[in-house]
Amino acid sequence: MGDAMLRLIRLVTLAFGASLLFSACTQADPNSPEYWIERLATAQRKEAIRRLSEMKNAPAAVDALVAAYKDGRDKYELIAALSQTGDTRAVPVMVEALQDTTEPKAGQLAATTLLDWKAGAEHGEAYLAVAANKSAPKELRYGALQLLAEYPLPKAETVLLQILQGDPDLQPIAFNGLAAEALGKLKSEKAVDGLIYCMWLDDHLGRNEVGKCRLALNRIGKAKVLPKVIETLERKNRRVEARARKFKFHVGGLIEAKSAELLSDMPSPDAVDALVAALNKVEEPPAAIMQDAKKANAFIMGSVQRAISTANALSVIGDERAVEPLVALAGAKDKALEYKLAGVQQLAFLGSPKAIDPLLKLFADEPSKNDPVSQGFRVQVALAIANLMDGKDAKAMAAFEKDIDKVMATIDGWKTEAEAKFKTAEGNAQRSIAMDLRGYKDWHSNYAEVKSKLAALRECADDPICWGKKLGEKDVAVKMLAGYRLAQMTDARNVASQQLIAHIGEPDLAVRNVILFGLDRVGDASLIPALEKARIADAERAKKNKMFQGAVYTLDLMIAKLSHQPKG
Repeated sequence: MGDAMLRLIRLVTLAFGASLLFSACTQADPNSPEYWIERLATAQRKEAIRRLSEMKNAPAAVDALVAAYKDGRDKYELIAALSQTGDTRAVPVMVEALQDTTEPKAGQLAATTLLDWKAGAEHGEAYLAVAANKSAPKELRYGALQLLAEYPLPKAETVLLQILQGDPDLQPIAFNGLAAEALGKLKSEKAVDGLIYCMWLDDHLGRNEVGKCRLALNRIGKAKVLPKVIETLERKNRRVEARARKFKFHVGGLIEAKSAELLSDMPSPDAVDALVAALNKVEEPPAAIMQDAKKANAFIMGSVQRAISTANALSVIGDERAVEPLVALAGAKDKALEYKLAGVQQLAFLGSPKAIDPLLKLFADEPSKNDPVSQGFRVQVALAIANLMDGKDAKAMAAFEKDIDKVMATIDGWKTEAEAKFKTAEGNAQRSIAMDLRGYKDWHSNYAEVKSKLAALRECADDPICWGKKLGEKDVAVKMLAGYRLAQMTDARNVASQQLIAHIGEPDLAVRNVILFGLDRVGDASLIPALEKARIADAERAKKNKMFQGAVYTLDLMIAKLSHQPKG
């Protein structure tokens, strides 16, 4: 090979090596957005979408994904990728996806993303158009309604009213609930009839949106809602009555029970007469119902719930006209225990000292030790009396405590006797004695709670600051009493409400309910920021413990109710 040829080979080799070196220096980094952006137009498109979605704080990646959505392919994957980036510059594409009827799953995910990002408030017109489009896929309408519920648009009222009143066998019942939520936030007076009707609206699977409809009515407020609820309680709401007859719940107490629950949300003396009439209502079940075990049980449960709910509403209102009918219910010889307990417990909430003497008479009626039901009822009477005393009448308290001591001594005697028998008994007899011993122990403990309440009454009397401190103690019985006492201090409502709101984070939900009852009596709109803070805390708790989901809803109701109470 000649020298000229060798020189040529060397030059070609050097040139090729330089080319490789140049290519290696300029090739995009596989970890860079640019590298995967180039591959959006190749067979690696879906892998490129995935990789770009993982790149945080990379505007170029978001821009490329947005641009890729425009070519009409892999829409769901692109929306999912943009959702993962968390970049709100993708909001317009999310809104576009919500309106795209060819890819409903992508649109539903887009709606969820907008809610998670707390973005998109300015696109209400687009949400309204989708919600109003009856031919649009249900996933898209559901997403649009979720957004309208979060960002209610006044001009959407007409469409929302139509959806609220829609037949749940023709549209998802969730649509009714989301429409209710939006209308409640809009404080739509036109929605009142539909929201009340919604309280009795179930789909074919028994699902309902009662919670959202009830909250919406509370947001609209007592002034606009109360007359219609009383009309419904009095069985004069033609639309509700027509549905009740169609689905056979026109007897048994369901209509009165749910109406009373609404009236407990918006307490007013105007409702007392109608509530007392519902409480005293005696309804004989039709023969056709009693021949069906399931229907008969539903009738009985409805009747019990009517008594509980009407008694509760009367106690929340706090009108002394309720004392006599509640006392009569508590002492009724022909009523089951559930009815009698409703009377006793709600007298304690009502808070009128006029109930003390009648309850003392009930307490004096000593049942047999072999009647655990009546013994348990007597315990509840004693607890109610302690909750009603105000600590001012030392003589009456001493006499009551003396009676409690006698009862406890009697129970101790039964316990000693039973323990002796237990040692020689066998089999079923021994098991029966063991059950008796557990009962004696529980009753003794309950009466000890009564004594601890009386001790706290002597210490605090009518001092709201003292009762506020008691709310922070460990003794649950005393904490409950503190809530009751503060609830009655309407003459010192500002101080009392501050003591109650300081303990709104109380983890024991039974105590919390008494605190909320008190806030309903003595609170006002100035407490809403503290309630909202507590709601956020409960929402976090609810992620781990579903029990707190109800607590979140209860706080929502309280916030809605107090929003209508002037500050101070």
